[in-house]
Amino acid sequence: MESAGAGIPLNPGVAGVHKDVAIPPEPPDIGARSMYIAGRLLAGASTFFFLAFLFAFFYLRSLDENHMWKPADVKPDQALGAVVVACVVVSALLAILAGRQMKRHSGAWVVAAGCSLALGLAAVAAQCIQYTVQHFGPTNGGYASVFCGWTGLYALAVLTTMYWIETQVATELRARREPASAHHGDIAEADRLIAPSLDAAVFFWSYLAGIGVVTWITLYLV
Repeated sequence: MESAGAGIPLNPGVAGVHKDVAIPPEPPDIGARSMYIAGRLLAGASTFFFLAFLFAFFYLRSLDENHMWKPADVKPDQALGAVVVACVVVSALLAILAGRQMKRHSGAWVVAAGCSLALGLAAVAAQCIQYTVQHFGPTNGGYASVFCGWTGLYALAVLTTMYWIETQVATELRARREPASAHHGDIAEADRLIAPSLDAAVFFWSYLAGIGVVTWITLYLV
């Protein structure tokens, strides 16, 4: 039984859309502009967030109170650190490739994005393994505290970014599996809506990967 409120717009000033009419995509320039700005704002916020750890690293290192900055037994696994940053960098490069393929209207972008997603998740997994094999915790000096806090929150940022990319891939695969139908109120031309969001996700992931390189250099090489 059809509800009494079917077809009635939430805003009386906006015309309602019948339930059997396909939902047209919003003007591409609106979505693209919004996602462009959102991606840059998120990158700026991430800069200030992780800059706090960079400052803490050099500040506590310069103080070195009671010579507890980095005790001799506080040594993260260099190999796992290299695996994490390698996965992050290659994943970002694949994401850039996916974004370019999308702009060329190539369906192969899903493969590149899927590989980027897999490597990003591998980086998070390698970081989690790092915590299980290291012989120190956040209370073992200044370096250990910065290391655990910085890498832990960075891994969380990577995980949420991978979720963002996964939503683009999942939306595209669903659109290919079930093309838009006027009888189900589906979104027509899904790629026109995916493209701006994918572009913003690729930009942010590339930026976050750059932060990851800085993280690796600071915590493993400095």
